[in-house]
Amino acid sequence: MIKILDNLPCSGEYEEIFFEFNGLGQNWCYVLFTTSIGEKWVGHFRAENHINFKVADLTLKNIACIVSGGHGYIVDIDKKSKLADLKQDMILDLSADEKTNSFYISTYWSLTRVDENFNEIDIDLPIGIDGVYFTNKVDRKLFLKLEEIGADFTTSYDYYIDLDKQKIEQKH
Repeated sequence: MIKILDNLPCSGEYEEIFFEFNGLGQNWCYVLFTTSIGEKWVGHFRAENHINFKVADLTLKNIACIVSGGHGYIVDIDKKSKLADLKQDMILDLSADEKTNSFYISTYWSLTRVDENFNEIDIDLPIGIDGVYFTNKVDRKLFLKLEEIGADFTTSYDYYIDLDKQKIEQKH
């Protein structure tokens, strides 16, 4: 349903739709979307650079979350339109969960679940952190990399999100 493009396709090859958010720079990132009836179109997303450009989709709902320049957009793939701008900014990582129709977003200091109504619900973190990243998804567990910057830089892989309980658990 979605594919990140390295370059802008040839003009006229696909319908092109621009998604703007002020202050995100002059560079553009591109996503090729395919609707439920097979129609292809390209979304343009503004960013300072191509670093931290993330995409995830809920294929059964034909909805995608795009992170560009740290800003999150919820896009209806079939209607070719933006459904919501996420309130959380400086987003580092992104994952989708089809079973709960949710997106998970992380920042340097927080973890948030975006539910099917686009409510942003904070998930309590077990330790003070300076970066949350998703490493792997196995069954109903989304594994985390938590970075702590203090006197010593430490990284913990001891936690995961239980996607059914929608909370962080520690590995045993």
